Amino acid sequence: MKAFPSLVVALLFLNLLSADATLEETCKQLAAHTGVHFDVNFCITTLQVVPGSNEADAIGLTSIIANLANANITHNLAKVKELLNSKNVSAESKKALDVCEEVYDLGIEDIKETIEALESRNFFTVKSRLSALLFNVFTCRDAWAESKLKSLMPKEEDDAYKISDLAVSIGASLPDHQ
Repeated sequence: MKAFPSLVVALLFLNLLSADATLEETCKQLAAHTGVHFDVNFCITTLQVVPGSNEADAIGLTSIIANLANANITHNLAKVKELLNSKNVSAESKKALDVCEEVYDLGIEDIKETIEALESRNFFTVKSRLSALLFNVFTCRDAWAESKLKSLMPKEEDDAYKISDLAVSIGASLPDHQ
């Protein structure tokens, strides 16, 4: 009996990113889910920068957001390396930045594996790698919290967290197998 509501939710979610849904409708549905860390406007403005995103299906949107996440994480990694090389950054801050450097490196690998899995239609791996990406981005944020210091790049980390969360939400609409 418990499986029935889960099945209904799963079927509704699979249809979430149908070709009939506009980007705005899709983003409204994604942002309405409990536990997401992005809003409708973030979703729309993030995805609409890519031509064709309004017509993309779940696979297309997952590819789009994976590539956007790659650009974001690559940018953040470069910023982390720049800060690590700065003489004006405290030793304590550099410890948190070391964690961020490590997990952003892992995040880039997660995205690479996501894109490869998308190409081979291995959707279970896509979902797994996107979840790992979100965990890695969260780990960077957590390093600052544990150090009791304010992040030196709060906007970049917040964007990475939202983009990763959006990627997980979009990827969740893919079936486990094709």
